Amino acid sequence: MTRKFYALLALVFIITSAFTFTQEGETLTEKILAKLEKYRLTTPQEKVYLHFDKPYYMAGETMWFKGYLFDGITHKIDSVSRVLYVDLIDETQGKVIATRTLKCEGSTYGEVLLPDSLAEGMYQIRAYTNYMRNFSEEFFFRQEIKIWQGSIKNRLSDTNASKMTEASDVQFFPEGGNSVLGLDSRIGFKALNILGKGVDIQGFVLENQKDTVVAFQSEHLGMGFFNYTPEAQKTYIAYVKQNDGKYRQFALPNAYEQGFTMAVDNLSNKEKIKIFVSNNSPKPADKSSEIVVVAQQRGQLCFMAKGNESQKSFAVSIPKNKIPDDGIVQITLMNAKGEPVCERLIFNNQNKQINLKITPDKANYKTREKVTVNLEATDAEGKPVEGNFSVAVTDANQVLAEPFQENLLSYLLLSSDASNLTNAEYYTALRGNIEQPAYYFDKENVNAPRHLDILMMTQGWRRFVWRDLMADKMPKMDYFLETGLEVTGKAVKPNGKIADKVTLTLVLKNEGKNPQFQVGMTDSLGRYGFYELDFFDTTQVFVQGMKQGGGKNLDVTINPQRVSPKVRIVKLPYNPMEFDSKNLVEFLKKANEAIELEKKLKLNKNQMLEGVTVTAKKFEEPDPRKIYGRASNSVKVDQMLCAGATNVFQMIQGRIPGVQVSPDGQGGFRIIIRGISTITGSTDPLFLLDGMPVDGGTISSINPCDVDVIDVLKGADAGIFGSQAANGVIAILTKRGGSNYDYSKDPVLGVTIQKRMGYNTPREFYAPKYDVAIPDHVRPDFRSTLHWQPNVKTDATGKASLTYWNTDAKATIKIIAEGVSTQGLVGVAKSEYGVK
Repeated sequence: MTRKFYALLALVFIITSAFTFTQEGETLTEKILAKLEKYRLTTPQEKVYLHFDKPYYMAGETMWFKGYLFDGITHKIDSVSRVLYVDLIDETQGKVIATRTLKCEGSTYGEVLLPDSLAEGMYQIRAYTNYMRNFSEEFFFRQEIKIWQGSIKNRLSDTNASKMTEASDVQFFPEGGNSVLGLDSRIGFKALNILGKGVDIQGFVLENQKDTVVAFQSEHLGMGFFNYTPEAQKTYIAYVKQNDGKYRQFALPNAYEQGFTMAVDNLSNKEKIKIFVSNNSPKPADKSSEIVVVAQQRGQLCFMAKGNESQKSFAVSIPKNKIPDDGIVQITLMNAKGEPVCERLIFNNQNKQINLKITPDKANYKTREKVTVNLEATDAEGKPVEGNFSVAVTDANQVLAEPFQENLLSYLLLSSDASNLTNAEYYTALRGNIEQPAYYFDKENVNAPRHLDILMMTQGWRRFVWRDLMADKMPKMDYFLETGLEVTGKAVKPNGKIADKVTLTLVLKNEGKNPQFQVGMTDSLGRYGFYELDFFDTTQVFVQGMKQGGGKNLDVTINPQRVSPKVRIVKLPYNPMEFDSKNLVEFLKKANEAIELEKKLKLNKNQMLEGVTVTAKKFEEPDPRKIYGRASNSVKVDQMLCAGATNVFQMIQGRIPGVQVSPDGQGGFRIIIRGISTITGSTDPLFLLDGMPVDGGTISSINPCDVDVIDVLKGADAGIFGSQAANGVIAILTKRGGSNYDYSKDPVLGVTIQKRMGYNTPREFYAPKYDVAIPDHVRPDFRSTLHWQPNVKTDATGKASLTYWNTDAKATIKIIAEGVSTQGLVGVAKSEYGVK
């Protein structure tokens, strides 16, 4: 840029802070500020990140993870949500195969025991809060996990291996979103192979008259940039060289006839960000409107400055100390209507994060030797930091990590805020996945800042679209913040009408723990809710309703437990299934041997007996209600039989030989067992209800569907009852009277019972301690994960330590630690040592 270009700044631009307004109505700057503030207050964001002990697993192993929950704007670890959901998804079948519900107070940890029957393939881990369901599922944490079944077949064909080194697609991104005729434009580009991974390229651009415009070459993972000035009546084609020496053509985006371009310099000055705006069609001063440059970070306004459509160009400098945090900053040029004209992302890196150091107490160890690892956390000024960290220790010969794979720092500051696909109203561009994200945070890499700036040219902002924000188009908030588990439902009259002032009593009963009690009321629609509950694993939920006057004639229901969101497979732009599995032979072999050994040890603990065929009849406990032996006749009552009966006696009418059932003329029935004479002149048989003598009227008052069996005793079969059974016996056995009756299935007015899952209780990672000799230590130990400790807390001095024992493997051991301070600063670190 020339000196004249810089001099235009003083002539055309007034820099205003976010809080400098005019008094004549709402200005554009006031409107933007108000919209951002409303967005920040009414639609706060949350972010979730999971740290795993390793990147892939054998079916039958346990997947260990630590969850971190952040406020999406400030990155503090005190987000309001207290319930975290983690789903394991089968991508092939598109369904959730395991879910963990975890109590989360900023962080949490858990595990998933992978069934040994899982098919080999790619699975996806999805983590989210209930509140996050109000927004796009793109905001959920997602990570693809490879699960093996022991196969070492190479899935990387020779054809695919060759194609992986050449570009199958090249995408071009004009800086700021537009290239405009007559204005110098910087074009970022990204070249991808068949798997969607970046691949280095070189080539040149020709205009339609075959004149060479510019040559270009990628700098990192297929990304780079070049400058050109588009001219009217010309089209531009990029020629990219392939492996066979031929060139493949890719069209550059068409340039606009009129408009603005925006170039950003975030590298030359450590204190300021320079913005250069150009306009090929300035308007007359009396017909022009103001335009505004807005810089925001995660919804927090950092800077605003005004310009005017009448100027051909102007420059703006943004002090970096105005940006509150490390991370992506969205810079947008907006017209007088509040519509985005140009947009560019930059990354602000002031190194405000935690400096985390891992130090084993020795450089080399023996097999099964005790290891002590020290952690030290300091801030940018070298002061100690209290924080919470997770530490994974793995055998580097078995666990082969992708280069610069995602970690807490790269996800929180970069990947979680940059979109993979953007199709906005005012600019359209395909955005690639961020490959090797930790590369850009390598402090020893002098090229990382430049390559990160090129990356920012190929990414879009994912948290909101300016058009929606300025139009007050907010997401529908159907899902509330969960500060605990909940039990909700309705309590109404049996006819469905609302009952006034119903008091609900909730009882939570978990085996081995004291019951929990709460009392609540229904609202005007008969609904009730108990919130902020705290219970674990399978729990019996008991809810009883009572009317204001003490009546219990209520229909009380409990809403079903919340289910996981529908599975929508969001495939990453590249498929990590295509790789040379020969590199994983050591892991597959050792993991398979460990799983098989574990199975054998479990079998050995059980005494194995030969099968025996038992031919004896099943012994049945005698019914204490039946003092008689065998009934002359019996009728087993089922739902079909009792459904059409209004009286118990109707169910034996015409069904038992010699038993006559006829109306008695008084609304009841008369029972005569023919062939039996009596000296008393009475024809009524003896009636028994669950073994107790009663009259016929009592039998008639029983609900027919409450009866289980009706026994009829005649002649000698009734002899045990003496003369009172001279006319025979009718014995009614009810369902409730049986000793095996399940009263939990018995409907009771005003009461409902449900079993539901609470929080999953996290298991502790077990690793042997070889300083004490026990019989189990004779087994070989080649675990790929030597140690997993999800809660390592540094104290006021910023220090912490952990201990564990090596396995039998002579290998390089890798230690990875990730974590966060209460102020939202994050830190990651790696270390290695040898076992000889």
